[in-house]
Amino acid sequence: MIDSSKSTPSSSSGVSRRRLVRAGLSAAPVMAALKSNSVLAGDHTCIRPSSFSSLSAAQMKVSQGRAIKTDFECKSHGYWKNNNAGLATNFKDTTKFLSTTTGFTRDPGNVYSKLTIQQVLDQGGNRNNAALARHVAAAFLTATAFNNDSTRVLLTKSQCKAIWEGQGTWSPFAGATWTPAQTMAYFDAVYGPAFL
Repeated sequence: MIDSSKSTPSSSSGVSRRRLVRAGLSAAPVMAALKSNSVLAGDHTCIRPSSFSSLSAAQMKVSQGRAIKTDFECKSHGYWKNNNAGLATNFKDTTKFLSTTTGFTRDPGNVYSKLTIQQVLDQGGNRNNAALARHVAAAFLTATAFNNDSTRVLLTKSQCKAIWEGQGTWSPFAGATWTPAQTMAYFDAVYGPAFL
């Protein structure tokens, strides 16, 4: 009969190795769960509305092996307040926010008809939908600076118009209609908070 209380060095090291392997395997799922695949890490990420909807439904996580295009041009209202890159000279200072150039006509509170795009960018707070106006102005200027190239810009001029005319209610892609709250959540994720 073999005394099992006495083990040979080779059998005890085999047991230790098995324990180590089992411990490592049991920790693997925990480590995998801790690994974040968040696409919106950092201050902002330029993603299209359709990607934002998909990611919102998935708690902002990207499936393993899936890539999301995040290199669209999306300059924030903070950028455009102080920059003119790609725009005609004095474009922001001379172009009215409500104009045939922008296509915007809605005037909540009757305050936008006299404002230039620069004045809209300079507004603070959210009276008369000012936060939405700043985001839409930024997206419109980006589209203008990059020739409204839908392969490069986050939102086209026509999408900017749809957002403003609907005061945040619009259809970002076929089969979806966003509320003003969803639109602002998207802008805040892309550009960062509206700095109300």
